[in-house]
Amino acid sequence: MESRLIERLGARHDDWIHMALSFGCTEEEANELVQEMYIRVTKYVDDPERIMYNEKELNNYYIYVTLRNLYLSNIHKPMKSNHFSIYSVRPSDRITIDIDDECNQRYESTFDKLISKIESLVDSWYWYDKKLWNIHFKNEMSMRRISKETRISLSSIFNTLSNGKNKVREQTKKEYEEYKESKKDI
Repeated sequence: MESRLIERLGARHDDWIHMALSFGCTEEEANELVQEMYIRVTKYVDDPERIMYNEKELNNYYIYVTLRNLYLSNIHKPMKSNHFSIYSVRPSDRITIDIDDECNQRYESTFDKLISKIESLVDSWYWYDKKLWNIHFKNEMSMRRISKETRISLSSIFNTLSNGKNKVREQTKKEYEEYKESKKDI
């Protein structure tokens, strides 16, 4: 499905370039911005249907907001020779990436290790706990919406997720500390 998403995005490449140019970028900056958008969308959109109006039409507004946030992240922060920043649609999700491969590899390695540990931990849980965790965190569904759609009490959902978070915190302390240390290098 990812290849189909990138094909759909690529088919509208000129439109995305035009959008980026409308922010006041140079043509080279617009191309860089669009390339960063391709990476961000294919990496972080787990279900391509979430950014589609229907089966054939991409959500232009989602792409516009992604491009705009990428553009604003580069305009408000002076570029250092060995750093660049990426923002997602949510301004709180800012990632600064160091071009220094060694630091970057350590950061990615510790992040992957942390995520793998969390996923293997969640996979070992009772099916109900695992299902609620995935619905809430992977599908980004609110507790109230889960309660409404499943008719499970909100307090039961809250308690299950709280217990899960505590288990994750307790059992991934070491990996989380390594991850935090690797972020300092960036």
